[in-house]
Amino acid sequence: MPDEASRSARRAAEARMVDILRADNFQGPRYEKTTTRLMDYGWRTINKWTASGEIFAHARRAGRPVPAHMTAPDWDADDRSEVATDTVVAGLDLFLEHGLIRGKWNPDGGASLTTYFVGASIRSFRTVYIRWFRGMQLGQAELHLAPNDPDGAGGDRDIPDQRATDPFYAAATHDEIKRILPYITDTTVRRGLALRALGYTQQQAAAEVGLTEKALEGRIGRLRARILTDLAGKSEFGEGGAR
Repeated sequence: MPDEASRSARRAAEARMVDILRADNFQGPRYEKTTTRLMDYGWRTINKWTASGEIFAHARRAGRPVPAHMTAPDWDADDRSEVATDTVVAGLDLFLEHGLIRGKWNPDGGASLTTYFVGASIRSFRTVYIRWFRGMQLGQAELHLAPNDPDGAGGDRDIPDQRATDPFYAAATHDEIKRILPYITDTTVRRGLALRALGYTQQQAAAEVGLTEKALEGRIGRLRARILTDLAGKSEFGEGGAR
């Protein structure tokens, strides 16, 4: 266990680091390195808690409880990975806005930056999880519709679940998260993606980050294309292989 002197030194070091990141306007290589480290640790923690079920207790203690009837999900490792990834992305937005920009994190408050980030992720879990849970329920209901069911032949059945089929989201697992984050150097796009992970529509997310819907869609589209092209190349030829 660290003694008080060690904790005090850690708090002072983190306070200096936040001052540096603030001077950088929370962007650039130092900010990216810091947030990548936080998100990697946060993902490991949240994914572990989704596997054990502890995440529901943590969310309840944080005042963001998941409804009881939703707390026994039929999910596999891929589902948990998806929820954990979206949770830490949303947690980063909350951490940046409240913890850093608004100065809610205080080095004398007792929580390290890592602990504070995990706390922000816990507070983001409820919204992310409920959206995932309802999406899964809807998907299962559609799978069970009879082929000749007139009610199931409507337009909604022709709309694919983008989160289930889009490799951009499928790539956002722990094995890829460090490879994806360096691409998201545009803080506006990162915040837009975080808002989308929280359930905002493209139009709502664009309004929140001060862009038109078309402008945000264009930025995300270009980012998506770069990531998918790079990941496809690495998948075909191997890491570091010819393209």
